[in-house]
This record gives sequence, structure tokens and C-alpha cells, in this order.
Amino acid sequence: MVFERFQQYGLRINVSKSVMGSAQVEYLGFLITAEGSRPLPEKVKAILNYKLPETIHDLRTFLGMINFYRRYLKVAAKTQAPLHELLRGAKKKDRRKVHWTDDTRRSFEKCKTDLAEAALLSFPRSGLPLSLCTDASDFAVGAVLQQLENESWKPIVFYSKKLNETQTRYSTYHRELLGIYLSVKHFKHLLEGNDFVIYTDHKPLTFAFKQKNEKASPRQQRQLQYISEFSCNIQHVLGKDNVVANNVIQMIMLSRIDSISEINFEEIAE
Repeated sequence: MVFERFQQYGLRINVSKSVMGSAQVEYLGFLITAEGSRPLPEKVKAILNYKLPETIHDLRTFLGMINFYRRYLKVAAKTQAPLHELLRGAKKKDRRKVHWTDDTRRSFEKCKTDLAEAALLSFPRSGLPLSLCTDASDFAVGAVLQQLENESWKPIVFYSKKLNETQTRYSTYHRELLGIYLSVKHFKHLLEGNDFVIYTDHKPLTFAFKQKNEKASPRQQRQLQYISEFSCNIQHVLGKDNVVANNVIQMIMLSRIDSISEINFEEIAE
């Protein structure tokens, strides 16, 4: 069937570089199986064996390697927070020595442990029910996109974002709305053309999509309008039951997502 499709669309493959009839393949640093994808064990091993960085530049390289697999890590930002504090005010290729403490050493080792225990992410499959669980705190918004497989919700991808100073002053309603808006926008390529349910623990939002809110600001109206363009409905879930989204929030409470350094693949290869 695969070869028939290749022939149908005029595609050619290099047989010597192809793998046929395999239950799993290694591709671009990932292990791809029928169930989903996870970081490639060889790459994980290399990171687990990474020595304690001596300079700020070395630390940036380590964080770049770890964050290449960030989408698999549930508590990445929380774990990395002490390490990012070491980068505060540092330049891009800062060669200053890192002054390690017990706290930052534990953070360094925990980063490795979390990678070794990285979550398996399922592949998006057409026709399966989708749900978007979102949550917001005083400092961040977070979400997980899931699909229902064999009567069990499986994560496809995680999303989180640290709020800027202005956004932290928003009301609870506005922060929760912002969380939904940013999540839908981030997952746009996966949500367009699909029906999905949005779960939030902020009940007033369930009414916002059913009736016009005259008190909504222009920004809120634009966000509501954008979300309403998707085929979705919003449902309330008790905060204690919104476990995954709450965990995503917790992972970014102590760290700036946008402080992650750009990955230099040449340095990683070395």
C-alpha cells in the first residue's frame, strides 16, 4: 500500500536508507513507535552523562539540549528555575564560571532525571475525540491537548507560557480567557477542522460563549470571537479535577519560558 502511494504521487525513495517492517524507527533525535514518540535513548544517555557545566556558556548549551525535548517534559520550567537564575544578566556567549550551590546542583541532576522519565506523546489521529484542558494562575497559563484512545485520554502536546507584567494584573476571568485564547491559537494547526471540548475550572467562562457580554473589553471580545471561530464547546471542570493543566501551570510558576536560549545544533553535535 505504501509503495502504491509512492507510485501514485510520483515519489521515489532510497531503498538503502529506508527501514521496512519495523515496529519503531529513529528519526531526527526521536524514537517513533506505533503508540507515539519519545526522546531517542542514545540522545538521552548523552545528556545524562553531561558533566556539570563550568561556564555560563556551557550551561546554556546544556539547557538547549534539554529543551530540544521540552514538549515531553511536564515540569521543565519548575525544575530548571534555579538554573535560569544563574543566567540572569548573562550575555549570549558568557565564559564566566558558574558558582554552583546545593540547590542548583540538585536542579541540574533533576533535569536529567526528568528527561529519563519523559512522557510518551501520542500522535494526532483523525476522528478521535479531542479535549483542551486549560488553566491560569497569577503568573502563567498552561494547557494540554489530549485525544481519547481506548477510553483513555492521551496527551498529544503540552503548552505553557509565562505572563508578562501587564497580563499578571488581569482579573481571574481575563487570565483564564487569555489562557484559552493562547492555547487555541498555539494549537491552531491541530484544532482547525476538528470538533473539540475546552475544559476550564473557571465557570463564568462557560457563559461567555453562550451570551454576549456587554462589559467585555475590546481585547476580550476579540479573543472570544477568535475562539468562537473553531468548532468547540466549553465545559466546566472542578479545579481539583483539572490535574494536568494545573501541573503545567506549576511547572512555569518559577521560571521564564522565554528565557530559554536558542539551541545551537553545532555546539550540541560537538
